Amino acid sequence: NKVTALCYAGASKKLISGSEDCILVFWNMEVVRQETPDWAESDCCQRCTRPFFWNIKAMVDQKTIGIRQHHCRRCGKAVCDACSTNRSAIPIMGFEFDVRVCDECHSMISDDDRIPLATFHDARHCIIDMDLDETRFHLLTVGSDRVIKLWDVSSLLN
Repeated sequence: NKVTALCYAGASKKLISGSEDCILVFWNMEVVRQETPDWAESDCCQRCTRPFFWNIKAMVDQKTIGIRQHHCRRCGKAVCDACSTNRSAIPIMGFEFDVRVCDECHSMISDDDRIPLATFHDARHCIIDMDLDETRFHLLTVGSDRVIKLWDVSSLLN
C-alpha cells in the first residue's frame, strides 16, 4: 500500500507512516535492518533442481513438466512451490507479515527472529498528512476525508 505521510520521532527513534489503507505504523528505527537479497536467476529450482516451465531442454531430458518459479525472501534463491511450503515474518529484513521462504531458511528462523519491529494501528481514514508534537506526545493526522484527528501517542513513543 502506498505510504502517503511520514514523520520521525527523534527522541524515541520511531518512524511513523500513514498510508492509503488507513493504517498508522510506528517503526522502531533503533534496530539495524538487513538488506534483502537480490533474487537469483535460475532455470531450475536451486533446492531440488526440478526445471522451471520455461526450461524446455531440461523438461525433455528429465521427462517432466516444468514448474513455477518462486523466490525465498530470506536467501533470494529461485525455488519451486514444493521447496518453499512455509511462510514467515522476517522483521529484520522489513517483512513484518509472513512472506514466502524456502524450507531450509524457514528451519533457521527462530521465534526471536519473528519479533515485530513495528506496531500497526487502525487510523480509520486514509492519512494524507501528519505532524508530530513530540514534547506533548500528540500526533495530528489529516485524512483524505478532510477529518483532522489528534492522537495521544505517549504509549507508542516510550
